[in-house]
Amino acid sequence: MRSYSPRFMEIGESRKKQIAAFYKEEFLRHKCRLECQRPFFQEKTYEEIESVLNRIIDEMDKICEVENFEELASHLLQRIDIVTNLSSSKVNPVYRIH
Repeated sequence: MRSYSPRFMEIGESRKKQIAAFYKEEFLRHKCRLECQRPFFQEKTYEEIESVLNRIIDEMDKICEVENFEELASHLLQRIDIVTNLSSSKVNPVYRIH
């Protein structure tokens, strides 16, 4: 069994927090994009998508505790992008996924 020093674990936790913050910011961008697209959705559909986005954003710290959280967060982001189409948008690049 491998033993990790407290310093190594701090770096790992710090990196996880940075990655979680990155994904949280990306999901917030998608939420803004979704708000711009609101007129194109039925109200119930919009509310369901918004609810999912809010839950992901609110629980990103929990999501980052999952062993493969980078893959999971990336997958969730790709799924949301199917709805918002932000990554292929020709709108202001600030709102695009990198």
